[in-house]
Amino acid sequence: MTTILASSGPADETWPIRPEDPFATTDRLPEGTDPDRLSRFGDQRWNYTVLGRRRSETSQTVNWNSFPETLREPFRRAGWTLVNRPTPAALLNRAATARVEWPAPGTMAQVFLGWRRFAIWLTDQQVTSLHRVDRDVLADYVAHVARRGCSNAVAQDDLNAVTLLWGFAPHLPASDRIPMPPWENEGVKHYLPTDTTPNENTTPAIHPAVMSPLLIWSLRVLDLADDIITAWRERQRILARVRERANPDATVALRDFLDAWVCEHGELPGGIARGRRGIPAGYLAGLFDTSEAHVKYEATRHRENNVPVGLHAPLPSPVHGTIHGRQWKPHIHFHEPPLLMTRLATAAMIVIFYLSGVRPGEALELEVGCCPDPIDDGTGSVRYQLHGLFFKGARHPDGTPSRGGIPREVPWTVVPPVAAAVRVLEQIVDGPMLFPTNPPWLAKNCDRRRPGDVMSTMAANARIRSFIDWVNDYAAGNDLDNERIPDDPDGSVVVMRFRRTVAWHIGRLPGGRIALALQYGHLRTSIVGEGYSGRARQGLRRILDVETARAMADYLDTVADELHHGQGVSGPAAGRMIQAARDARSRFEGKFLTPRQAEALLDEPEFHVYDNPDTFLTCNHDPAKALCHPQRIRWNTRALPPAIERCDPACANIARTDTHIERLRHEITELAEQISSGLTPVPLTERLKQRIAALQRIADRHEATKTTSQEP
Repeated sequence: MTTILASSGPADETWPIRPEDPFATTDRLPEGTDPDRLSRFGDQRWNYTVLGRRRSETSQTVNWNSFPETLREPFRRAGWTLVNRPTPAALLNRAATARVEWPAPGTMAQVFLGWRRFAIWLTDQQVTSLHRVDRDVLADYVAHVARRGCSNAVAQDDLNAVTLLWGFAPHLPASDRIPMPPWENEGVKHYLPTDTTPNENTTPAIHPAVMSPLLIWSLRVLDLADDIITAWRERQRILARVRERANPDATVALRDFLDAWVCEHGELPGGIARGRRGIPAGYLAGLFDTSEAHVKYEATRHRENNVPVGLHAPLPSPVHGTIHGRQWKPHIHFHEPPLLMTRLATAAMIVIFYLSGVRPGEALELEVGCCPDPIDDGTGSVRYQLHGLFFKGARHPDGTPSRGGIPREVPWTVVPPVAAAVRVLEQIVDGPMLFPTNPPWLAKNCDRRRPGDVMSTMAANARIRSFIDWVNDYAAGNDLDNERIPDDPDGSVVVMRFRRTVAWHIGRLPGGRIALALQYGHLRTSIVGEGYSGRARQGLRRILDVETARAMADYLDTVADELHHGQGVSGPAAGRMIQAARDARSRFEGKFLTPRQAEALLDEPEFHVYDNPDTFLTCNHDPAKALCHPQRIRWNTRALPPAIERCDPACANIARTDTHIERLRHEITELAEQISSGLTPVPLTERLKQRIAALQRIADRHEATKTTSQEP
């Protein structure tokens, strides 16, 4: 079907925008934008970040010199049109389109990249003017894109950029217009190879060997918050006492202090400032109530005698925090609080991002007061809630997209460590945002080109890298080499991976063999019961469902293999588990489940099988028989997953395999060794004997009643 675009716009070659004009018109700028700081139309580089409505918007620029010279000006004019003209309605009113009337800076970046690739290809084909582009040229280009070897998603982005160039044709000079691309009639998929890649979120989870120590160190640093914040405030108190002019009354005391320090340490007090070692003039000036110039003058005598400058300038604030029972630092030095405050804020960020599952862009825009006092749900448990904005799918009441986000009607339910991290951030920021671009402990940057007042995801990623490096340096210097954070095999730890990782852990480790296992159990209940951190199918719930389904399929495949090799199964749910393993193998063997297949598996109650190795059993979950949820809670059409931590040995959903019994016997052996060691107190010995007897009864009952897949 041919699409006809309106023919409004310039009909001649006159282009009304002058090189010295701003690249964006005033009606496209957020309120309060200074027009004098905007890029000009004729500039080599446009910084169009200002068009974003998110405070955490990453800096976005387009360098026109990266376009071939012969096509640079036509695409510059197209760029102005992209910025200042709405997307043509003919391109919006289509099925399965993701276009919006006013694209965000991130979308513009994709368009500019697609245009640059198109321009370079045209130049390689000796096409030096857009009016020479015809349908044959466009057909050759789509064939080139299909052969390029990139993913279909990237190919479609590049072709959509060319479609936009055609869509804006009525607003461009005649020499800059191209005809309708052939894929607009027949569809992009007609020209691209069949995509065999499953419809899968390719963001890799953070490796458990990386995530576990990263989370542990983040929580440790939060435990040290009092020491760090006190040291920061003491540093600020000292700096507030620095005078502009020298204080003659301080000369004797300052001179005696420097002499005594050099005599004891063989070096002058020192620290790191702006990457260089130097005398902490502000520190000494504040301590002795004088000026920095006075301090430097008195230190000259020692510098002339080649006395080195050290790295010690201890603050008088106490250090109470410990790691493994030892004081984590003997002193906090004058130059350290700004760095430590950054590490503290980063630790809080990691805990919030990871344990909440909130999307990074939404988490970065959390405000002070976003986590009010907890709610008692009436059962004795305390629930914390996180209030903020959501962006994905956000629309105004009139149905138009809201690029600046809108408040969530249902807040996120979070666990206590998240609330504690928020409380720490609320203590140290001096504005309304939890993650400001320029927090009080960092030097102010008055010439920033990015208008947002909230940290970008790129800045957050950089701080995580620095945090990991700092932790590993600390571990190496304090005999904690076995607790360092290793490199992740899938690349750098970035904020986009936290959300995927928490879903992986909840889905794969429901019994809690990682740090904060009980909190993860709480998170699972919160996610399923209250729409945790997601909206309908697009939120964290769907990611969690996919990981849970894959864990079920993997486990059932393992059970089917064990049954094939003669292992037995016992327990009231033995028959159900054997049948589930057979059916799952016949339907899913060897498959990496797509989201659609994962949903199909979860819609089959037969396959709701949860391994619980810590209690030597498998739960074949039937909500009608579950004793862990006597209230028979349901969410939508699916039953609430079992509460593995509340497993009842009398439940009719239990099945045990020979593998479980093998682990159980190993547990009996270890308990018997504790009893025979002679070091175990008598009361504990009696409890261990009772435990061994209970486990032995389970093993005996398994051997007497187990069945195999070949038996009825």
